[in-house]
Amino acid sequence: MPINIKRKEDCTGCGACLDCCPTSAIGWETDIEGFMQAKVDLSKCIDCGLCLKVCPLINADSLNACNSSFGTPDVLASYNTDPDIRMISTSGGVFSALAEKVLAEGGFIGGAVWTDDFQARHILSDDPEDLRRIRGSKYFQSDATGIYRSVREALKTGRKVLICGTPCQMAGLRSFLRRDYDNLIIVDFVCGNINSPKLFRKYVESLEARYGAQMLSYHPKNKEYGGWHNFAFKATFANGKEYVRNRTKDAFTRCFIGTHIGSRPCCFECKFKKLPRVADITIGDFWGIENVDPAWDSPMGTSLVLLNNNKGRAFYKSLGDSVASKAEPLDGATAGNPHLLHNSAPGKIDRKRFYELLDEKGFDYAMRKLGNNKGPLIARIIRKLRSFIK
Repeated sequence: MPINIKRKEDCTGCGACLDCCPTSAIGWETDIEGFMQAKVDLSKCIDCGLCLKVCPLINADSLNACNSSFGTPDVLASYNTDPDIRMISTSGGVFSALAEKVLAEGGFIGGAVWTDDFQARHILSDDPEDLRRIRGSKYFQSDATGIYRSVREALKTGRKVLICGTPCQMAGLRSFLRRDYDNLIIVDFVCGNINSPKLFRKYVESLEARYGAQMLSYHPKNKEYGGWHNFAFKATFANGKEYVRNRTKDAFTRCFIGTHIGSRPCCFECKFKKLPRVADITIGDFWGIENVDPAWDSPMGTSLVLLNNNKGRAFYKSLGDSVASKAEPLDGATAGNPHLLHNSAPGKIDRKRFYELLDEKGFDYAMRKLGNNKGPLIARIIRKLRSFIK
């Protein structure tokens, strides 16, 4: 029996099953929300069962146990000691230090890059110029089709490979490879939810219509406007205009902070928001560092790093003075990063109607009608009254 996706929640869209299929019987079917779902062409299927063996959701229990013998991960606050790299990174610039180390050793680095039409896809490269493309958050789902085969072929050369992706993508990679490799470093990140590529594309279209020109660049968590904590999103356009919004004043940000209308359905049942992690190293923002260790709080950004096994610990140590690090308590990390351990709850917005409106009327209209749901009127009035009392 081949893989059979009966619910949207049962597919992460990681693409590992597509890469493992020897007859190319599995392809993508895109739903109304813009998420790719695995679809089997039974006329090509030879019932080999490989898709069932690599699916990260089906094999989540064994994958989650891969680092169990290491115990509690090493928890670090960290940042890149090159201030220019730290400034252009979305957190503290730790990924760049990891990648530069591997490139200096003649290896490959992998991660998500922007495409020409502002979607995202995974690449594997030994070109230092591609680090600039991989660096930084994308905030919606990347197409990882082909990356698993590319990693496998690169590993066969004996050269080091470092790859970063969502926890489910990296779980898919572990399952696809079927064994560990000494020359492989797997990096995941603290993932809240992964968002719809279609929703982001519609958002870009709304910005381009509003500013009257093609968008040339998009920089999430830009630090020029109040620093790391302000969570600024910046877009530039061909006519020289710029768009900058902080925090949830940006409409796309409201789709994944608060309403979760942009989140992939499987994210609400994520099997990888837990310890131990599947990756060798986990990175993210050290949100709440000002409460844990105020001296390490900075508008330039501070990274959270989890070293999940001996390989991750040894490789991180090899970075030397390219990073500054300090051990922190695990509970301090989880306090500001609840997604390390807990799933988000689905919002109460009518998703079906929201995405219908997105197709019919565009991003701005769908957001005005449904995307800014703030809860029942009586609850909003009570919250407002309480704010006055305080």
